[in-house]
Amino acid sequence: MKDIKNFEISYKRVLYLAWPIVLANISIPLIGATNVAVMGRLESPIYIGAVALGVLVLQCIYWSFAFLKKGTTGVTSQAFGNQDHVGIFSALIRSLIIASVLGLIVTLLQQPIEYIAFQVIDGSAEVEELAKVYFRIRIWGSIATMSNYVFLGWFYGIQKPKLALVLRILMNMLNIPLAIYLGLTLKMGVAGVAWAAFYSQHFVCVISYIAAFFILRDQVKNKSGFKFDKDFMKQIFSKVKLAHLYTINSDLFFRTVLVFFAFSWFTSKGASNSDLILATNSVLINLFWFISYALDGFSNAAETLVGQAIGANRQNMYDKALRVTTHMSIVFAFICVLIFVIWGEYFITTLTKLDTIQDLAKQYLPWVIFIPLVGVACFELDGIFFGATQTRIMRDMMFVSFIVYSIAVYFLPKYLGNHGLWLALYIFLIVRAITLLIHLPKIKNKFNSSQ
Repeated sequence: MKDIKNFEISYKRVLYLAWPIVLANISIPLIGATNVAVMGRLESPIYIGAVALGVLVLQCIYWSFAFLKKGTTGVTSQAFGNQDHVGIFSALIRSLIIASVLGLIVTLLQQPIEYIAFQVIDGSAEVEELAKVYFRIRIWGSIATMSNYVFLGWFYGIQKPKLALVLRILMNMLNIPLAIYLGLTLKMGVAGVAWAAFYSQHFVCVISYIAAFFILRDQVKNKSGFKFDKDFMKQIFSKVKLAHLYTINSDLFFRTVLVFFAFSWFTSKGASNSDLILATNSVLINLFWFISYALDGFSNAAETLVGQAIGANRQNMYDKALRVTTHMSIVFAFICVLIFVIWGEYFITTLTKLDTIQDLAKQYLPWVIFIPLVGVACFELDGIFFGATQTRIMRDMMFVSFIVYSIAVYFLPKYLGNHGLWLALYIFLIVRAITLLIHLPKIKNKFNSSQ
């Protein structure tokens, strides 16, 4: 790994970090989007709705543990900025141990999880039955999925975004053709696309372990002073480090649960109207995931660079990271708007061939088109606070945002229908940005006190 002096912050550096992360992040929802698209080739909206509900349940579970990625990136990037090689690798191993334990617990508790999830989510009997088939297959991939979150965060933290991109490309190179083959050619339907996702996640997990091993081996060989010995093992299980990681992960877990309660409520509200509204919102929300993951690429760049600056104890680097990543995030948000203005309807027709869903989705498309401009501040501030590991503030402000969103999502659809549901989502993003912006000076004050 290169010296910190070789990683000065500039627009070129941010772009170097961001573009692989943008592409890698965009590929993350491709598994769900591919499943929806494959089911969209069938003759009934029931199949799209089933996969949408199945994906939703798994997202609520797995993305409740997505803090593993963010927490790993924050801790790793700070160790990277401080050139703490022991801290860099011990962060990976600690996080992988936690991911494996959590994945095992989820796998063992799959039956009560299934019961509770499908009691909460409202869909027709046919849709729910097929959604359970999808869930029962993919839930066995919990350990691999959570480990992939850790690897993704760690590769970002050590500023190897191209490696993360290659791994995501490999995942989708396997998943997309396999989903088509199993789901359509072999006519396995919902079960086929579920197995495709299962095999793809495990494939990338194995490759990630191999990549991390070679990085570790190269580091042991160089002259950094890093050794894989008893002292390193003691560092992994350091009580101070474990307590710090526990605090970060517990705060982010609570925050992530609130985020996905919000999106679960969004989907459930659509499902309570009709299968057609559910299928329509499922298509549009997949477009939203592409936008959010794309913007999150610059958020991840901000997280990595802010963490690097704090680890190096350089305030000028921190200030420049905020300025440069914010400028580039805004520019990219406008590019996203332009893309969806031009190709939004094409994306809809790609995800489903059913005319009823296409026509209805086009009516609500403007909500998706302008989401990048509404959400860009929210995503940028998330990255800054993640990099600074100010997770307690993030947790508390997410709670405030969720309360406001809950009020909006309860009342607005009563008067505005599905438009009210999308307006509530806009409000959620805006309040998240405002509440974090209020607390932004606290990061700099803490930075100053450490110098």
